[in-house]
Amino acid sequence: MNLKILIDGLNFAKKYELTPKEIEVLIYFLEQPYSNEGLAVVLKSPKPTLHHIIQKLKLKNLLVIKNKDKNRTIFYEFNSSLLEE
Repeated sequence: MNLKILIDGLNFAKKYELTPKEIEVLIYFLEQPYSNEGLAVVLKSPKPTLHHIIQKLKLKNLLVIKNKDKNRTIFYEFNSSLLEE
């Protein structure tokens, strides 16, 4: 891994006061949008715990709603506008 990318990532985590679990969850949203249920399966984590982490990331403005499907499942994605700052 490039040292500059690692340092930028650490500075980003420090700026938004991210916990290790929040970082672990946020990495998946950098790749593609996920729902609570979908990410719970990938991470093998309980849905209520994951829901709590996602809500904290939304409050920090790190996640935004991508869309809703016909079953009203909400998909979230990383707020890419933060990378442009």
